[in-house]
Amino acid sequence: MDQKDVVFIGGGPAGYVGAIRAARLGAKVALIEADTLGGTCLNRGCIPTRALWRGVEFIDLVRKAKEYGVNYGAAEVDFAKMMARKEMVVKTTVGGVQLLMEANGIEVLKGKGTILSSAEVEAVLDGGSSRRLKAGKIIITTGCRYDVPAVPGAEAIITTDHALSLKEVPKSLIILGGGEVALAFATIFCKLGAAVTILEASDRILSEVDGEIVSMLEKELKKEKIRIQTGARIQAVRPGAANEKEVVFDVKGEEMSLTAQTVLLTDGRRANVEGIGLEKAGVRLEGGYIAVNGRMETSAPGIFAAGDVVGMPHLAHVAFTEGMTAVENALGGNAEMDYTVVPRCVNTYPEVASLGLTEARAKDEGYDLQIGRFSFGASGMATILGERVGVIKVITDKKYGQILGVHIIGPRASNLIPEAALAMKLDATPVEIASTIHPHPTLSEAMMEAALDVNGDTIHSISANKK
Repeated sequence: MDQKDVVFIGGGPAGYVGAIRAARLGAKVALIEADTLGGTCLNRGCIPTRALWRGVEFIDLVRKAKEYGVNYGAAEVDFAKMMARKEMVVKTTVGGVQLLMEANGIEVLKGKGTILSSAEVEAVLDGGSSRRLKAGKIIITTGCRYDVPAVPGAEAIITTDHALSLKEVPKSLIILGGGEVALAFATIFCKLGAAVTILEASDRILSEVDGEIVSMLEKELKKEKIRIQTGARIQAVRPGAANEKEVVFDVKGEEMSLTAQTVLLTDGRRANVEGIGLEKAGVRLEGGYIAVNGRMETSAPGIFAAGDVVGMPHLAHVAFTEGMTAVENALGGNAEMDYTVVPRCVNTYPEVASLGLTEARAKDEGYDLQIGRFSFGASGMATILGERVGVIKVITDKKYGQILGVHIIGPRASNLIPEAALAMKLDATPVEIASTIHPHPTLSEAMMEAALDVNGDTIHSISANKK
């Protein structure tokens, strides 16, 4: 029987990153993956979605080019080619992970992993044979999958897995859910010409994002003719005319319906916990997910878990960190997960990025707030780019100057939020951000100006906090 220091079950972001970290710490590592390395993120999530988002970005760039004196003519979309390039991006990224596995001496077993005990795992390989591995530590990183609502006609609903394999752009699309994934797909297919409607069960989209930012985004989405219906609870999906689907939903007790060619589910996921031996090993579940502490330890000694299988937030960058935290502790370290600084990014036009407390949440928690804002309309680089819509909002505690949250809507928001994340991680204040020299002309200057505005010192705009 093979002896390994660490055995991973699942090769998604938590699994493959954790495996690389373990190998670089000197451990003998095996990783069991039933599907394809990279998990949902690389194969059916972040990477292919962002690749399509980049594709549709050129539609607007061609139109904007005329403002710069460059005429390309009308943009023509070759959807098949766009999807083919998306597949190339996925294969390149997954191939890179495979090379990293080999370079770090990690044994990858293609098959289904099952825990036999706290020190033994069986891998049933694709060819039908099996391998038993003795494991010093076991780390479960099996991820999660869509949980299609149990309503009449649910078989007509597709998930984003299917949407990323469509052969043609649907003429009309109803998206179930109002989170980051829903908004990304709404943006992509709207730009490609589909009539898009978002149905969100709660009273607002993007519940983790500051309300002021969401309001600005909704105005931009409406300009693109994306319809948003909140408070909509799906009741059924029925056949409609001309091969369309009729979605029946309830809004405050009133039954309503809409029809579309395609119905896409973007919210509602469940952990992949079945058939991997959790009950026999004594691994406790909580709300359908594997229960872990801050060290990513499960209820079973010697068994850890990380990634989507342990619950929200379902974000690849969180899974990366959870996987490495689990490894550090599995190999005798003392690492603790910190979820207070978790950036969330939304692939819309304009982009949205969010971090920490919203203004409403900070008030609910009793903070006396001091807020800085800077509009991209006053940014030289945003003006150069022709993307002046948006704002950076810095929320601070007035008493101590602590940054509680940063929320952005505007160009390249996802590339700007890491500065705020680092500042919050290091307990930096707006004064320290503002006193750091930022290159000019860049979008990053907007972060500096928003930090300056907390104390009414912004330079390139009139501050509401003016002293």
